[in-house]
Amino acid sequence: MDAKSAFLNGILGKEVYVEQPKGFKDLKFPNHVYKLKKAFYGLKKSPRACNERLTTYLLEKKEPPLVTLPLGLQIRQLKDGIFLSQSNYARKLVMKFGLESTKHSRTPMSTTTKLSKDAFRKVVEKNLYKSMIGSLLYLTASPFDISFSVGA
Repeated sequence: MDAKSAFLNGILGKEVYVEQPKGFKDLKFPNHVYKLKKAFYGLKKSPRACNERLTTYLLEKKEPPLVTLPLGLQIRQLKDGIFLSQSNYARKLVMKFGLESTKHSRTPMSTTTKLSKDAFRKVVEKNLYKSMIGSLLYLTASPFDISFSVGA
């Protein structure tokens, strides 16, 4: 299955009709509509149709594949379900922000930990900080157990 055209591969459960797009109206039949054969971009039903098609595709595979989508989301079918991961994206973030040698912490973190002010009052580069937080918020799209740690 081609992930780049995933929204074009969704199968619609019901009949869907659309108006002729502006600039592409058939002059012989200006009041006719089109019946869609498959889902396409912009249609409200497309994400669900795409998800159902992808799930069906993954469950039909005899050998569990590792599917990596363009946005860094990895999907692997296991015996007891489907596993979503963004480990490659997380590794790239660690390298991008130069955090390879820093101490790490478990997630989910304790919800009772009290955070204190920085005693040394180090100046933080605002753009770098915003970039880090934005990247971490994006990362919370699949491993929900880190959402609290990031503040999502």
